[in-house]
Amino acid sequence: MAFETSPQMSAELARRAGHYAAAVAEQLLEAGLPVTGIHSCGPWGDTEGQDLDVEAGISFTQAFQDQYGAGDCGLHWAGRSGWCLYTADGQDRYLPGARSPGVALLPEPRLVGAFVDAFRLDPATAGSSEQPHHRPCLPTLMDDLARYLPAHPRVFEEPQLRFADLHRHAYDNRVRQALASSASDPLTHLHLRKGELAALLHLLEYTESSNPSTLNRLLATDLHARAGRPRDAAEEHKSARQNANLHQPRR
Repeated sequence: MAFETSPQMSAELARRAGHYAAAVAEQLLEAGLPVTGIHSCGPWGDTEGQDLDVEAGISFTQAFQDQYGAGDCGLHWAGRSGWCLYTADGQDRYLPGARSPGVALLPEPRLVGAFVDAFRLDPATAGSSEQPHHRPCLPTLMDDLARYLPAHPRVFEEPQLRFADLHRHAYDNRVRQALASSASDPLTHLHLRKGELAALLHLLEYTESSNPSTLNRLLATDLHARAGRPRDAAEEHKSARQNANLHQPRR
């Protein structure tokens, strides 16, 4: 891939690659994966005069990384090689352990999701250890990435804004699904120290400050009201569950 491009084209490639990453992240969020963010950059030259690729990536929670990547694990996309899921080995080397889905340069998000599912089942055999090599020209890549641009660009011009909205809705749906009551939803026997409950309420308050949510407020109120009360307090203070049932998650 030739990287003789203007700063404007480099920035636009980064934006479109970011929207592609957001589309893939949406697929992963819908599948219940703990995605935390996306990033992208356009082609650029490093301090040694090397031309570097247009890239994008998707990050996961630290718990996910600890489970599958010994502390570091994520999805990476590049204009030359497409997607790979990298993990760090004991010497913090990344790409030697990367697995590739072995598909086209811009596979549909559902195919990337299927690859991640396969990796979670068996990291050693998912996809291939061979990284493909593509040679698309920049105008062609620009056009191919266009199909992942948002339907309402004025609302979500930047990929990070689009992802933030997807992320918020995904977790709002997960919380509502978890809270939605059913006849078989039993009480749990979870013993919390007073300080642990206080810490949980502080975290809910912190979340409320950055992402206002009716469910967040109601859940914090319910938990606080149940503290130190008999078991039947769970039925008396259940405003979050009632709200979740009134407003079922969007599909």
